[in-house]
Amino acid sequence: MSKKEGGATKQDILKKIKFILTRDINTPAKSVFETIEKLLVPQDKVGSFIGGNVGYVHIDQKHQAEYLDWEDNIKREWLATIEEIRTGIKKEQ
Repeated sequence: MSKKEGGATKQDILKKIKFILTRDINTPAKSVFETIEKLLVPQDKVGSFIGGNVGYVHIDQKHQAEYLDWEDNIKREWLATIEEIRTGIKKEQ
């Protein structure tokens, strides 16, 4: 999602993560993820989809497990990214 649509770029999210962890290096990754999760989801799913951005699609029951697995993988990637940023901050200190 681009900034002009009111969304956040990946760089914006990474900066937000670093800001949160700089304030409290011991913030659990899950808590940081919950804070940034709203930035990862399009605010206007239907409008985003109609506008040409894939922000929302209907997942039929047949593909629900596959979608949930994909969503879980993305969450794990973000949690790993949060831990990498935490490690980088600790090295800087």
